[in-house]
Amino acid sequence: MNAPISSATPKPLARIRHDVQGMHAYAVQDSRGLIKLDAMENPHRLSPALQAELGARLGQVAVNRYPGERIDALKTALWGHAQPPADWSLMLGNGSDELISLLALACDLPGASILAPLPGFVMYAMSAQLQGLAFHGVPLTADFELDEAAMLAAIARHRPAIVYLAYPNNPTGTLWDEGAIARIIAAQGAAGGLVVMDAAYQPFAARSWI
Repeated sequence: MNAPISSATPKPLARIRHDVQGMHAYAVQDSRGLIKLDAMENPHRLSPALQAELGARLGQVAVNRYPGERIDALKTALWGHAQPPADWSLMLGNGSDELISLLALACDLPGASILAPLPGFVMYAMSAQLQGLAFHGVPLTADFELDEAAMLAAIARHRPAIVYLAYPNNPTGTLWDEGAIARIIAAQGAAGGLVVMDAAYQPFAARSWI
C-alpha cells in the first residue's frame, strides 16, 4: 500500500539552517560625499584618458578563456614583490572574503573554532558561522590595543584552528604592538594552529608582516 501524498505546502526555507536564516547581508554604506578609508576606496573617478587606456587594454584580454596563463603571470609578479621562502605557496582569490571563507571551509573539523580581536573585520565571524565553526571574539583594550593577556588565555583555552590579526586593524586603524604579535604567533603555533595576518589595509602602514 502506497503512503498518501502529503498535501502540505512545501517549505524550501526549511532546508536552510535557522542560524543562517537569521543572518544579515553584509551592508555597504552609501559612499556619496565620503572618503571611505574603511573600505579602501578612492573617492576620485579615473581620468577619461586612463579610462580609455584601461578599456583598450581590457579589450585585448581573452575573457572567453579561463585565466590560467594570466594567473601564472600575476603570481610571478606577486612572488617577486613579496619574496617569500622558496618552499611557500601563493593562492589567489576573488577578494579577501572568498579567501577567508575558504580558510574556514578548509579548517572545518569537529570542534574547530576561529578567534579574532573585536572589533574587527566582520567576515571572520560570518565565515565561522556559515561553516558551523565556533567564533571567539576577544575585546580590545579601552585604547583599541590588543589585549595580549586575554588573547593568549583564549588561545590556551579554545585552541582555535585560526587566529586572525588584521594589520592595520579595521575599523580601529590600530597598528598592533610587534612584540605582542610575535608572542601571539608563537602561542598559536605551539598549539598547532594557524595565524592569518590580514594585510588588506597595509597601504596605510609603513610596516608589513608579509
